Amino acid sequence: MAGIIRFLIVWLLAFGGDAAAQGYRLLGDRVEVSRAGHWQDWTVPRGTSIIRADGTVEPRFMRRDINAVLNAGQFRYVSEGDTLTGGIDAAGSNIEQAPFVIDGDEATYWQPELDRPVADWWVDIDLGRVVVAERIAVRFADSGDPFLKFRVMVSDGRTTFTNVRQREFFRVGLVNIANKTEREFVFEVEPRGVEDLPGTAVQIVRIEALESDGVRGSEIDEETYAALPEVDRGAIDYFRRTRAGRQIRVEQGIYDALPVEEQAPPRHYRRERPRLAEVEVIALGDNAARLTRPTIEDWARHEQRYTRPISDGLLSTFQFLREYDRLRDENQVQIDLGAKYWLDRIRLLSPGEPPPAYQLRIADGSLNPDGELVWRLFDERLNREARLQVEESFPVQEVRYIDLRRLAFAAGDNEKGQISEIQAYGEGYVSEVVMVSPIVKLRRSALFGVLHWTAETPRDTHVEVRTRSGDELLRIAHYFTPRGSEISQNTWERRSEDRRGPVVIEELPGADWSNWSEVYHTSGEAFKSPSPRRYMLFEVRLKTSDPFRAARLLDLNLDFSPPLVDQAFAELWPVRGVEPGRTEEFTLYVRPKFRVGNPGFDRIRLQSSSAVRLELVSVRAGSENLLRLGGGTSLWPGALQVVPGEQGVLDLFFAEPVTEPTLYAIRFRTQIFLGHTQFFAELSHTDFPARVQEVSAGEATELVSSQALVAVVDLEEGRLLEDVTVTPPILTPNGDGINDEGAIEAKIFAVEGDKRLRVEVFDLSGRQLRDLSRQEARPSGVHRVLWDGRDDTGRLVSPGVYVVRLGLDTDASRQRTETVRLVRVVY
Repeated sequence: MAGIIRFLIVWLLAFGGDAAAQGYRLLGDRVEVSRAGHWQDWTVPRGTSIIRADGTVEPRFMRRDINAVLNAGQFRYVSEGDTLTGGIDAAGSNIEQAPFVIDGDEATYWQPELDRPVADWWVDIDLGRVVVAERIAVRFADSGDPFLKFRVMVSDGRTTFTNVRQREFFRVGLVNIANKTEREFVFEVEPRGVEDLPGTAVQIVRIEALESDGVRGSEIDEETYAALPEVDRGAIDYFRRTRAGRQIRVEQGIYDALPVEEQAPPRHYRRERPRLAEVEVIALGDNAARLTRPTIEDWARHEQRYTRPISDGLLSTFQFLREYDRLRDENQVQIDLGAKYWLDRIRLLSPGEPPPAYQLRIADGSLNPDGELVWRLFDERLNREARLQVEESFPVQEVRYIDLRRLAFAAGDNEKGQISEIQAYGEGYVSEVVMVSPIVKLRRSALFGVLHWTAETPRDTHVEVRTRSGDELLRIAHYFTPRGSEISQNTWERRSEDRRGPVVIEELPGADWSNWSEVYHTSGEAFKSPSPRRYMLFEVRLKTSDPFRAARLLDLNLDFSPPLVDQAFAELWPVRGVEPGRTEEFTLYVRPKFRVGNPGFDRIRLQSSSAVRLELVSVRAGSENLLRLGGGTSLWPGALQVVPGEQGVLDLFFAEPVTEPTLYAIRFRTQIFLGHTQFFAELSHTDFPARVQEVSAGEATELVSSQALVAVVDLEEGRLLEDVTVTPPILTPNGDGINDEGAIEAKIFAVEGDKRLRVEVFDLSGRQLRDLSRQEARPSGVHRVLWDGRDDTGRLVSPGVYVVRLGLDTDASRQRTETVRLVRVVY
């Protein structure tokens, strides 16, 4: 029964919780993301972003030369079965005050208990992970005294294998001459053994007092002594003055019995107040490999769990590297940082017996034509001296993947090849942070409107947003043990109640969800995913090409409103067997479905993913049976108003809003220039201009069986520019309306995305006279550019022969991306 109750609790949390706790806030007419708690529920690669208390989210800045104690508390690790957190590990006395030595505030301090022996005046600081420390600074409070004598000890975190598990410490700093005035000390951490790199591996730092003057901290006059609180009063020493003028310390009783002439003035002391204010451990920088690792709880099911020993921040865990198998491409170790970081060095740490030969590779995530990562290989390296720290330095560049291979080396076959840590260092903001929202759940299907966001985007930075939408959710149950390991449902059910862990419901987009939309480059763009829908997702990318500039996102809002119709589906026919570049006839079937309260629509807009004119043939409405027999109501030719627009847009206007379900058969002619040409249909209403409802591909009718809005054709390899003409070939720009302009036309195939169509006019010497180039959002299709016989200054050119060059800026590896034609100008 307890297991069932636990399941119900998890189910309610997953499906019945407050939207404000799920990465967004639902208001009456919009989805809002504006608070720190919202962003914290988004899926973001670990370590890549910083969420401020005011709700601002920005990329993490990777630092050099950090004080590693300040964020020690952010790191957790497992040691001998215990989960530990960085910070104060232990103290010989007054452990309650010990955290003050790592709080970054020199006004606070740790003071050991003065009634304890000096042997108990020590504090251990656990950095929470191993760092490469270059120097350690120790500062004592101005309001107290420095340690009279002390030393600084460090440990790399490993323990001995004796019955009493103890850490091994070695000394990096020593003050063995009595000091009462200096309050700041900086100790360089020198490499040990054969190491030739600066710094050494450190996880634990111990500050240990060696001597104290105790009740004789400093000598003061009698009046000052009397004014001190009792706890601060130190010793009073009494002295007998000899005939030779020497002073000998004696007990107070003896002093009181001495003649006055033999009593030297007593000496009064303030009690020593040893107060340690701050300890700084200056390390190489933020280690991207450790910052991006999963939490302890997530390691068990993380896809990179095999890399845990070499990126968990502990020198005590390690991995034995086997020699890289070049034939099978096996045995290498690869780390995915989850995002691109600006890095310039990778350091490898080993507990002992490091690989005698190795090679590192890095990649920024770019793929080659085969879909494989493009790697940068460094030289093969030998480590004959068995150095426990080695490093690869390189110019600052974006890095996401790190690959390490142990290479064959006959002289080192017996070496175990142990690697404890792969550390990655650099400086700058993470160059691309990808954040994905939880699934946004509306109470019912709605029409998504305009997407707004507020951001700070300095030069070389920008924000990109994409969306997905759908009406179905896939819910998957995951069963766990009390210790957090995932098990099958059968195993979970066979366990006794006290051995069952929680059941977590994972929600995923269902089969009807769209792919990620085109990018929203600017705030205020209309929703680009199918709508109306009940569910949707945001994806936000914060990008920078400058390591020292970052985009910051303050909020994100998406408007929504009731749909014009409950649902609208469309099917295209035919979708195959079409000749590219040739005029073909298509039929688009559109079926709207209504719910009570839907205002309906009075316009249907048609267009395709190519810049091609749609020539309307007919529009009929009626039942499937009527349309099958060629019947139904003829709307065009008829009452329907047809208005062609730019870029192949075709608007169909109804005299009255449509509020009743029926099937529409829209016949039109057009040409296909893409391998996969997408057709679009949108519904709108004059009274609600802000609402535009896209018609979804789906089963609109049984008359055809495509359930698609994409026409597929086979394009010849290399086909790009065809049928380039200049009409008329002879221009007579006399202003008489006859051949005053030349029409430069071309058919462009298989090019998608925003491209620049280059149209330039040259004289026969090669001098450019006119640039008629323009950007084309949908470059595939038929394009027509007019030239009026004038140059860029507006003057008519001289009579003669001119060259028209037409081309397209494209990264496609096709032929004929550029062509020329001749045109004559006469008067």
